[in-house]
Amino acid sequence: MEQSKSLLYFNYVLALLLALIPFIQISSLADPTLLSRQMAACFGGLLLCLILALNYKQILLPINKWPVYFALVWLLGSALSITYAYNQQEAYYSFSKTCLYVGLLLSVSTGIQSGLLSIKHLSIGVVLASIVGLIYFSMEVNKNLSLGIKLWDQKNLYAIKTVFGHKNLYSSFQMLCLPFWLYSYSYLKNYQKIVASILLLAMLGSLILIQTKAVLIALIIASMICLPIAAKHLLNASKKQILILLFLYLLGLLACVFVVLQFPQKFTLILNNDTIQERILLWNNTLEMIKENGFMGVGAGNWQIYFPKYGLEAFLKTNYLVSDGYTTFQRPHNDFLWIASELGIIGFVGYLMLFISALFMAFKNLKIANSVHQKLLLILCLFTLIGYIFVALVDFPLERNEHQVLVAILLAIVFGSNQISKTEKRKNAYWIITLSGVLFSFSLYNSVVRLPQEKEAKKLIQAHASGNFTGMIAIANKIDREVYSIDNFSIPIAWYLGVAHFSLGNTVLAKKLFLEAYEVNPYQVHVLNNLAGLYEFEGKHEEAITYYNLLLAISPKQPDAILNKSAVLFNMGKIEEAMRCIYQFKYDETNTQFLQYLHLIGRSYLELPYLKNKQTPPKILENQDYIKSYFRLNQEKKHTFENLETIQHD
Repeated sequence: MEQSKSLLYFNYVLALLLALIPFIQISSLADPTLLSRQMAACFGGLLLCLILALNYKQILLPINKWPVYFALVWLLGSALSITYAYNQQEAYYSFSKTCLYVGLLLSVSTGIQSGLLSIKHLSIGVVLASIVGLIYFSMEVNKNLSLGIKLWDQKNLYAIKTVFGHKNLYSSFQMLCLPFWLYSYSYLKNYQKIVASILLLAMLGSLILIQTKAVLIALIIASMICLPIAAKHLLNASKKQILILLFLYLLGLLACVFVVLQFPQKFTLILNNDTIQERILLWNNTLEMIKENGFMGVGAGNWQIYFPKYGLEAFLKTNYLVSDGYTTFQRPHNDFLWIASELGIIGFVGYLMLFISALFMAFKNLKIANSVHQKLLLILCLFTLIGYIFVALVDFPLERNEHQVLVAILLAIVFGSNQISKTEKRKNAYWIITLSGVLFSFSLYNSVVRLPQEKEAKKLIQAHASGNFTGMIAIANKIDREVYSIDNFSIPIAWYLGVAHFSLGNTVLAKKLFLEAYEVNPYQVHVLNNLAGLYEFEGKHEEAITYYNLLLAISPKQPDAILNKSAVLFNMGKIEEAMRCIYQFKYDETNTQFLQYLHLIGRSYLELPYLKNKQTPPKILENQDYIKSYFRLNQEKKHTFENLETIQHD
C-alpha cells in the first residue's frame, strides 16, 4: 500500500512537471525555451529512471522489441555522425538531444508497459500545460489588439510568439495535446466536463485564429483517416454509415473553404503561398545535400553549415534577405529530410521505422483491444501521430523538446497498449533503466555546459548590433569556442571577434579570427565577405577575388560581394571585368557606395575604346548622370553585358 501511495505521488509530480512546461524558459538565452526545456526534460527523465529502479520487480518485458531497436538505430546513426561531422560541437549538441528523445521513449514506454506510469495523470499534466499555453496566447492576442495591431491583416499574426517562441510551434504543441484532452474527458464529472468542453473549444478556436496551415491540414488529413476507423470500432457503424459520415465531413470541410474564400482579408496566412515556395526551395537544397552525402549524411547538427553550399539565388523569389545571406536557416522544415541529410541511411531508417512501427502497432492493437476505453485511446494516439507526421514533413517539431516529450508519451502509449500478464518476470530489464539514465545524464551535462555559452552569445549579438566593439571582445572571450563555436544563427563566434578587432584596428588578429571562422563555417556569407575584404585591405587582390568568388557561387546576387569584387578588379586594373561584375548589381539610386563605384568603373570602362585608339574621351563621360543613365537604361532593357548599348549625348 505504501508503494502504491509513493507511485501515486510520483505520478502527480510528473503531471506537475508537464503542466509547468510553458513556464520553463530562460530569457537571457538566445532561444529562451530550447535549452531550458531540455534540462527540465532531462531532470524529469532521471526522476523517472529512479522510480523505475526502485520498482524494478514490477517492470515487465515488452511484447515487441522492434520499436526499441529502431530507436537505438536512430541513436547509433546520430552517434556515428559525430566522427565525421564538419562541426563537431554542433554534432555533440544535436546528439545530446537525440539522447534525450530516445531516453524518454525507452523509459516512458517501460513505465507505461509496467503500469508504473499512469496515463490518466500524464494526461492531466499535458492538459494543464495546454490550458496555460492557451491563457498566455489569449493574453498576447489581447495585448497586440490593445496596441492597435490588426493581427489578421497581411502577416501581422507572426507578431504572436506565444510561450513556445512561434505561433506555428504553439499550434503543433496544442495539436499534440488533443488526445490527452479527449482521454481526460472520460474521467471528468458533469460540471468538469462543461468547463473542459469550453476550454477545449477555445483551444481549437485558437488554432483557427492563428492560421497555421501545416496544423490545420494535418488535422483534416488525420480526421479523414480516423473518422471511419472510429465509426467502425467505437460505434460499430456499417460501411454505408461510414460513407455517409465521410460525406458529411467533406460537406463541412467545403463549408469552411467557402468561408475562407468569402472573407480572404481575415485568412491572409491561410491563402498566402510564400512559405510554401520557401519550403520547396529548402527541400531542393536538402535533396542536393542528400544526393552528395546520402549514405553517411553531413553529421548531426551540420545541416545549417552545409545548406548555403547548394545555392541561395533561388530564394530571391521569396525573400532577398535569404538569397543575400543575411537571414539563415537552421533546419529544412522537414524533419525526415533533416534526419536523412544529417545522419544518412542508418539514422533515417531508424527514425522512419519508429513511426511506421507505431502506426502498424496502433492498427494491430486496435483490432484486439477488449474495451471501448482502450480503443478510444489508440484511435486518439493514431489520429495525433498521423497529424504529427504531416507537420514533421513541412515543419520542425523534432527540434522542440516540449513537442518530443509529448511524442514520446504518445509512442509509449501505443507500444505499451498490448500489456502482457503481470505475472511474467522482466528479463534483463535493468539495461533499459541504466541506458535511459546514461542518456539523460549525457544530455543534461551537455545542456549545462552549453548554457553559459549561449547566454554570452546573446550578449555578443546585442553588443554587435549596438557597435560596442570593445564589449564584443570582452564578451566573446568568455565563450569557450571548443564547446560553442557558432551562435543560434549559424554565425561563428570567431567572426564576431574578428569584426571587433578589425574595427579597432587590429587587422593581424582579425585575419586570424576570420580564418578560424572560415574553418568553422566555410559557407557563411558574412565570413567569406569579411575575409575577402581583409585580404584586399592587405593588398592581396588574388586572394580577395578567390573568397569573393566562393561567396558569389553561393549567392550570385549578393550586393556587398558584387560591389567589393568590382572594386578589387578595378584596383587590379581589370576595368572590363570590373564593369562586368558591377553590372550584376541591381541599379539603386539610394546606394551611395554603388553610385561612387559605378562612376569610377563606368567612366573608365567607357573611356577604354578611346584610350586604345589614342583618342581623347568625350567630356560627357565625366558626367555622373550620363554614367548612371547608361547603366540604368541597359538594365531596364535587360541587355547582357556583351550587348550593352551606348546612349545618345549632345
